[in-house]
Amino acid sequence: MYYIYTSGSITQRELADKMSIKEPSVVRLVQKLESEGFLHRSGTHADKRVKQLGLSDKGVQIYLDLLPVAEKFKDDMITSISEEDLQTFKNLLSVMVENASKERL
Repeated sequence: MYYIYTSGSITQRELADKMSIKEPSVVRLVQKLESEGFLHRSGTHADKRVKQLGLSDKGVQIYLDLLPVAEKFKDDMITSISEEDLQTFKNLLSVMVENASKERL
């Protein structure tokens, strides 16, 4: 929901790329979110096979409701970790994501 919210509108393929997962996995996730009324899918004008995703009003509301909960959780988890250690952790995660992306290709 984060990527859809921050993009305003995004294709299933773009979402899969941002999440570093395969498109069929995104399709299942999108189907579930759509059936729950959190988002909508529509074909693009250029190609009806390409599905554009957008959050419904319900999806926007649940995202905004969960955002402070996620922020508090993050703050609680990093409360006693130094800024230097956090930066090291972020750098390591970045390398791991890059390595995982190479494996997909």
